[in-house]
Amino acid sequence: MKENDIDDLKKYFSTNKSLKVCILDNNSIEFLTWIHAIINPEKIFSLYDIIFIPRWVWVEVCDSENRERYINHLKQISKVEIIDEVDYLSLVNYKEVELYYFFLYCCYNVSRLVSFIKRNILKNRPVEDLDPYEQWLTLFYEEGLDQKRLSNDRIQRKNAGEISIAVLSYILSYYYSESIDTITIFSSDRDTYEFVSKAREMLNKDERFTHRSNTSITFKSNDFLIYEWTRSGYIDEQSIYNFVRNYRQTRRIKFTRKKQDYSIEEQEKLIDNTAFLEMLQDNTLHLIF
Repeated sequence: MKENDIDDLKKYFSTNKSLKVCILDNNSIEFLTWIHAIINPEKIFSLYDIIFIPRWVWVEVCDSENRERYINHLKQISKVEIIDEVDYLSLVNYKEVELYYFFLYCCYNVSRLVSFIKRNILKNRPVEDLDPYEQWLTLFYEEGLDQKRLSNDRIQRKNAGEISIAVLSYILSYYYSESIDTITIFSSDRDTYEFVSKAREMLNKDERFTHRSNTSITFKSNDFLIYEWTRSGYIDEQSIYNFVRNYRQTRRIKFTRKKQDYSIEEQEKLIDNTAFLEMLQDNTLHLIF
């Protein structure tokens, strides 16, 4: 984004309240292209005031003409922002130390990345003496992340999208909590969920962040969306069997269920399509991821 665009975005946050923010992951966009003819984007995204796609995710989106076309259509009906990771610095009001910790904690599930950051970016210096943000961000992206050359000749950086989504979600959570009521990540990628969860654990232990107000971060996986669509009537009882058979695969689901004494049990199970269809009939369920 251009500097003026970032200024406009910050002004948008400062002049609006109770905003509902959505962050899109590449795998969810792929799923939404499959069901586009059945559930139109207006029904899915009308709840949200603004939709973000980090640049590192957008690169993956553009590997597919269908995904890119879906987002271009979405731009016509919703406020969609493709945001460059370089602009995260402006979003945190140039507090480079805090931005460093957001990146560090969002990588904490991968020890190799943590080692790279400490060895090549921190370099045994006080965190206040880091090289400029754009410099170490480029180093991290170019050399820190595992690489793979795709059939279209693009170099894929492993976990780049997941890390960027996690960092952006915490920037919005901690810096714009007064204006943002909801931050929802659309993703079925287990890594994205784990990166966000681990970062929350680390931030809660860090006195820089412990006592600061923040907006909670929630997820809508593909299974969550199917569950939601059956409740809202977008998929009727006659169509749900074929919908699940055509668009869903066996997947591990984390969920809660209300028991008869109103206590809540928490479970995480590998759920095949037969079991998932039974879950769709259960009104006591809440799908977490």
